[in-house]
This record gives sequence, structure tokens and C-alpha cells, in this order.
Amino acid sequence: MTRPRALGALAATLALLLVPRATAAQPDVQLWANVKFNWEKSHRTMMGVDAEPKVLVWAPPGDPWWATLDVTPSIEYKRGQWIDAIGELLIGRTRQTDDLNSTELTPRIGLRLHLLSNLRDQIRKERLPKRRLVIRDLLRLEYRNLYYSTDKPDSHTLRVRNRIETLWPINRHKITDDGTVYLSADWEWFIPADDPSERYANRQRTRAGAGYRRSAAWSFEALYVWDRSRNTVDEPFTATDHAAELTMKRVW
Repeated sequence: MTRPRALGALAATLALLLVPRATAAQPDVQLWANVKFNWEKSHRTMMGVDAEPKVLVWAPPGDPWWATLDVTPSIEYKRGQWIDAIGELLIGRTRQTDDLNSTELTPRIGLRLHLLSNLRDQIRKERLPKRRLVIRDLLRLEYRNLYYSTDKPDSHTLRVRNRIETLWPINRHKITDDGTVYLSADWEWFIPADDPSERYANRQRTRAGAGYRRSAAWSFEALYVWDRSRNTVDEPFTATDHAAELTMKRVW
């Protein structure tokens, strides 16, 4: 794919992802942070832990304030040029209202598919993309377990998540080059196996923004996040959330 065509394809993807859709409820505004620590144990295995605090910044009158902290240890196994196997365990704590807190324990398994194949570097342990444009698909199956501080019944839900990711370097040839500034956009659908008592378990998420890779050890991202949600699969999407997400990643 030539550079103008690839850049045009990414621009079209960004435009489609960011097209607003009408919803009935007023949106709220959130601030997310994501601090990632990864350890490349070998050419095939990587271990990591993510800390993700989130807080509600603005909501329509009458909606309660909330804040949450998720910590997710993970392990990835790279198989060939095309596939990564992933295992994760999310541990989360949320203050939902003044009178209600919840604890979440969610194991996940999944696959990351590199739709444009990658190469394993023989000196460094990370993957190096063959092409300028990077397209990936992250498919995960999770079993969500929510426990509440009141007599509200616990919630246990099986859910599928699928995220299509695109990356495009602006000032370097590859996104793995040091000093690269890049564009990032992805779209994810959360699909529960049934209709859980938890609100908004069924959702779609779009993220878009820019990142900076200082080196193989350090990288940073700033993304805009747009969520739309619904209570059940039979209802239309009625809730919308907007968030700013700031990410820092450290790799050893």
C-alpha cells in the first residue's frame, strides 16, 4: 500500500469512528489515566500490569459522582508473526454512589491478530511491523464478577469484547522507531452473553488520538474516548460518555 493511500485509509477510519450518533440521554465527561509496566521476558513472553484510575468530571444534574481504580496483571505469549495469546485478571474497586461501592474480579483470555504481519527482532524482544500502517484485532472473552457493599445481588456475566486497532506513524517510517509521533484509532464492541443486572454492560467504544514513542522503553498517548451504551440487547443505545485518556507505558 502506498503512503498516500494508506494515510487516506487511516483518515477514513478516523472519520467513521468519530461520526456522532444521536442518543436520548445527556452525555457525561470523564478523565481516565492508564499507567502500564511491561517486562519482556523473552522473544515470546511478556508480563505486565496496568493501573487505570477513572473519575467522573461532569454529569447531568441528579446523576451521582463516581470514581474507580482497576489494576490488571497480564501475560502475553507471541506465536509466530500473526498471533499473540493473552491472559488478564482485572481487579477493580468503584465508588458508585455515597452509599454503594463495588468490587470487580474479571479474568480474561484472548487473542491479538496482526492483520498486517510482524517480525520478531533478533536483537530486541519486541515485534517490528513490516509495513507503515499497523492494523490489529484484539478479541477477548471475560467473566465479570461484581460484588457490592450493600445487599444488592452479586453480578456474574460472560462477555465478549472485540477491538479493531489502527496505528500510523507521522514523522518516522515505522511506529517502532525511536522518536515516532503516531496517530491511533480503535473501535471496540462489548457483547454480554445475557442481559445482566449491571447497567450498560452492552456498549460500543471508540478511541482516537496521538502518541509519542520516545524509545523502546517509554511511550505516551493522549486519546479521546466516546462510549455509547444500552441496558439490554433489545433496547437502543441511550447513554453516551466522553472521556480524555492519558497513557504512559514503561517497558523493561
